[in-house]
Formats: sequence, structure tokens, C-alpha cells
Amino acid sequence: MKKLFTFSLLALLAFSLNAQTMKTITWDNQERQYLEFVPSTYSETTPAPLLFMLHGMGDEATNFFNGTQIKNIASEKGWIVVCPQALEFNWEYPGLGSQNFGTCWNIGGTVSVSFNMYGIPFNFDVTVNEDADDEGFLMATLSALEEEYNINQDSVFFAGFSLGGFMCHRMAIEHGDVINSIAAVSGVIGNDMDDLTPVDNVNVLQIFGTSDEVVSYDSAMISLQSLGYYNLGLPVEETVEYWRAFNQCDEEPVFEQYPDTFNDGLTFEMYRYGNGNNDTRVSYIKVINGKHNWYAGNLHDIDYNTEIVKFFTGTTDVTEVSEQAEATLAVYPNPTSDYLYVDTKEEVKIFDLCGKLVLQSQGTSKINVSSLSDGMYFVKQGDYCGKLVINR
Repeated sequence: MKKLFTFSLLALLAFSLNAQTMKTITWDNQERQYLEFVPSTYSETTPAPLLFMLHGMGDEATNFFNGTQIKNIASEKGWIVVCPQALEFNWEYPGLGSQNFGTCWNIGGTVSVSFNMYGIPFNFDVTVNEDADDEGFLMATLSALEEEYNINQDSVFFAGFSLGGFMCHRMAIEHGDVINSIAAVSGVIGNDMDDLTPVDNVNVLQIFGTSDEVVSYDSAMISLQSLGYYNLGLPVEETVEYWRAFNQCDEEPVFEQYPDTFNDGLTFEMYRYGNGNNDTRVSYIKVINGKHNWYAGNLHDIDYNTEIVKFFTGTTDVTEVSEQAEATLAVYPNPTSDYLYVDTKEEVKIFDLCGKLVLQSQGTSKINVSSLSDGMYFVKQGDYCGKLVINR
């Protein structure tokens, strides 16, 4: 189908005095919309970073923009933000009618459905909104913004939640030559995309909760309403490894334990893989007990907006707490083979490189680590977090 691209300079709806408007593009013979926010500090003489924010399944652009509170940090940093609107996904069951799944991005994901009805087996594939040319729409939106504003072409960023996170990965794989960095929250690489080779190196931040009830942590299973639960992509740790391997980043991450200052049942860990091709980075924020949420504001140990902007601008560092604590706790010998000595009888935890707790000891300064395989681990006690090597 021939693509038609027109851009309307007239805003359909103005939301605030700070240049927050809804605009339209005609793409693929359809009117597509996006919310545009231009901070009052924008000047046409200075190239501005551009951040695409992609909402989740069933959501819409204005709600996502307001809910994430991204406006606050965009105003502070002088970034232009655009929140595109996904299309409704209506799927026709073969001979059984149709079902509406709400707004969905064409993420490059397919589920194979099998069930019996009245003793009759039904087997078919459901590709999420496959008729929507979303990657073309998003690139057309980028072109329109570059025509109207002075965009810093080295600072084009994508961030998304849930299916919006899936879509960020697709955009990075197919358009990494124009996208500098992505941040995917509760979304991974779609299962139709994982065998593709990205067009270029891209900085990738993955954020995911271990107790995500919508997209499962271990298998990327999602609920398709009455159809049940089906795999839609790579598990989160495989998604991180996909980008680490492609970018050829360091195999061993720098580990960060965020200070646990809020009694919210959550703890946040950072795994950073650096030194990739073209100076690329891959980072993973693992949210222990985290749900399918975008944690923003000052009610948790971290604010996603702040961490995403820090990653995009290359200012993510190991916390000072961890660096200071490392000098105050003696852990020896290191490397070790059978026993580890620590100068405390408080609780000590040992994690593997994926952040899994593999050993926990309390009430002794001599810890038997003979059950652990050779390799690198992390030792945590209180605010201390340091590397441990087991070598026999």
C-alpha cells in the first residue's frame, strides 16, 4: 500500500500554556495522532534532545504523558517530548467473530493459540496489530518534528512501558541508525524480532520487576484476555543479553545496589555493561518484587524518569554508598575456594551475576562457599556490595 505523509501545522487540542498540543499525521491512509510537549526554554538556535514516550496496551498518549510525570523533568532539561497514539487492535477469530484488545503497537510479536470449543480444536496465530505500520508512523513523526524544530540528531531517545517497551526494542532493532538510546520498562523484545540483526549499535536500558503480573519475568508470558496466557517475546534476562552481545559490551557487569530507604517492599539493583562498540552501553535495573508499574515521584528508592534521563545522558554511576562501604568491610580471601571470612556476624548475602540470591549466612564470620560454582559473585551486607571471585 502506498504511504501518504502529510503534516498538520494546526494543533487539534491545546492542553497547557507550556506548548503541550495534540497533532496529526496522515500515514498509510490513516490519521495518526501524537501529543507534543515543547518546554518554554526551547530556542530554535539550540538543538534540543527529543524523547519519544510510548504508552502501553489499552492506554492513550495524554494519560501516559500525565501519568509518568515526564513533563517535570523535560521542562527542567529542556527536552522536547512526543507521545504517539497507538491504534485499536481488532482481531478476527477464524469463523468465530472478532475481539477488541484496545490500543496496541505492532511490536513484532505473535502468539500461537490453541483451544477446544465443543470438542472442536482451534489453532491459529495472532500477530499483535500486524496491519498497523507503527514503525513507519513513528519515523514519519520524527521527520515532521525535525522539519519544525531544531532537533539534536545525536539525542533522539525512545522510552516505553509494557507494549510500548516492546515497541522501543523494535525501533532500536530496525532504526538504531537514527536512535541514540532506548529505555524499556516492563517490555522486552518481541518473538518475531529476536532473530533479526539490529541495523546499528544502540544504548539500551531495561527495567523490569521480578513480580510483574502482566508480562512474566521468566518467560515473557502475557494475558490475551479470554485467549489465556501466551509467550510474546524474549525473557528479560535474554533481552539484556541480546543487546549486550550485539553491542559487544563487557561480559561482566558493574553491579549497583540502590540504598533501600523506603519501606515499600521493593529493592532496586543495577547491572551495567559498558565498553561496547561505538561506546555503547547496556544497563538493567532489576526491581525485586516489582509489579507492572512505572515507579515515578518520590515514594520509592528510585524515580524511573530520573534514571532514564541519567542513562540517556551517560551519567549513571555506582552509588557513593556502595563505594564508601566497600572500604569499610573486610572480605577475604578474595578470590576464595571453600571459605569466605567477613569482619561481621550480621546477615551476609551472596548473589550471582543475574542478581539471584545463591547463599545467605547469619551469625558467623566464616561462610562456607564450597557449594558455589567457580565464577564471579556479589557479596552484600547492609550498604556494602562488593565483588567476590570463586576460583578452585
